[in-house]
Amino acid sequence: MESFVLPLLRGGAVVVGRPFRPRDFELMQLEVGQLRRADLGFARLRRTELLSPSVTLPDPDAEEVSLWIGLHNTLVFDHPERMRVWARGVTWRRAEGATRTLLTLPTPDSFESGLARHIALEAFLELRRRDTVVATATGDVRYLGQEVPRRRFRLTGPLQGSVREDRVAWIDQTHAPETVRLTEDAMRASPLTCLLDPLRAPPGWSPLSGCRFLQQRGFARAICQRWASQKDWIAAGGAVMSALLPSLPNVRESAGEQVRRRQRGQPLALPGAVLPSGPQDVGSVVGALIHLHFLKVFEVDARLGHALGSRDPGVVRFLALPLLLARLQPVLGSPTGGGSPSRAGYTEGFEAQAQRRWIEYIDHLRELVPRATVENLLASLVPAIVRTQ
Repeated sequence: MESFVLPLLRGGAVVVGRPFRPRDFELMQLEVGQLRRADLGFARLRRTELLSPSVTLPDPDAEEVSLWIGLHNTLVFDHPERMRVWARGVTWRRAEGATRTLLTLPTPDSFESGLARHIALEAFLELRRRDTVVATATGDVRYLGQEVPRRRFRLTGPLQGSVREDRVAWIDQTHAPETVRLTEDAMRASPLTCLLDPLRAPPGWSPLSGCRFLQQRGFARAICQRWASQKDWIAAGGAVMSALLPSLPNVRESAGEQVRRRQRGQPLALPGAVLPSGPQDVGSVVGALIHLHFLKVFEVDARLGHALGSRDPGVVRFLALPLLLARLQPVLGSPTGGGSPSRAGYTEGFEAQAQRRWIEYIDHLRELVPRATVENLLASLVPAIVRTQ
C-alpha cells in the first residue's frame, strides 16, 4: 500500500518488489482498515475529479484490490534486475498465470466500480520511468529506473559531468512479452480506459462495453474531449469504429476487406463477442463519434488532409458518419442544435458560423468518402439505431 498503491495514485516513486501471491491478496482483503485510509480515499477522489467532479467512489472492493496487485505484478516482469533472479521458467509462468487470474475481472457491475478501475489503470499507463544515463569512453550506458551502481565505475569512473537523468513514458518503451500480455488483460478489465484511449485497447474490445459512460452527458463530454485532444484524433475515431462494427449482430468484415488486409500485411479484425445492445447503446457511441467531428470542424483544412487516401476501413467509416445524419437525426439530433441545416437565412453570431462550417465540412466529406462506404453503413449500422416498424 505505502510503496505502490499510494504513489501510483497520488504521485511519487513507485517501488516494485517481488510478485504478490494469491495468499497476499487474501491478506490485503482482511486488512479492511488499510483500504479505508483517508489518504487513499483522497488520492482516489482527486483522480476521479479530473474526469468528473460529481462522482463519489465507494471504498475499494475485492476487484479493485485484485487490479492493484495485478498491475504491480505486471511491472515485475519488466524489472531490469529480473534476469539476475534465479528462477526456473516454470516459476515465471506460474507467476504470470496467477497475475492473469488477478486481472481477469468480470464486467463492472456499477458505474462507480468501472470508474474506480479506470483511475487505477490510467495512473498505471501514465507512469514515467526515471533512467540514469552515463556517458563513458565507449558510449552511453543506460540504467532503467535505477541509480548507477557504485561498483560499476569504481576503477575507471564516468566522464566528468556525464551523468544525466532521462524521464520517459513507461508504456511507450519496449516491454517483456509477459508485460505486454498482462497489460492487455488489464485493459480488458477497464472498459472506460479502453473507451478513453481506443488506440491502446486490446483486440476484441468493443466500445459497447463502456456505453453506459456515454449515456451520461458529463462523461460523454469528457470522453469526446479526450478523443479530440489526441494528435491523431482520426485514428482514434477509426479505432472505435473498427471495434464497434464487429460487436454488432450481422455486421462483419467482408471477405474482400480481409483479402486486402492480408495483401497490405495488416492483421485481420478479430470477430469479438456480440454484446447485448439496444438502439440507445449503439446510438450513444455513434453520437459521440459524430460529436468528435463537430469539435474538430474548425480544423478541417489542417486535419482532414491526413486522412486522404487512407485504406483503413475503420477510418473511412468514421469519416462517413456525419453523412448518415439525415437518417440518424430523428434519434441522435443535430450537432448544431437545430433542425436540418439550411444554406440561407444565417443569423449573426457563433452559432451561424458553426453551422456554416459544419455544412462546409459535410460537403468536404462527400468528396472524400466513397459512396459505397456510406451505402454500406446505411444498410448495416443505421438500422441498429433507427428501428423501423
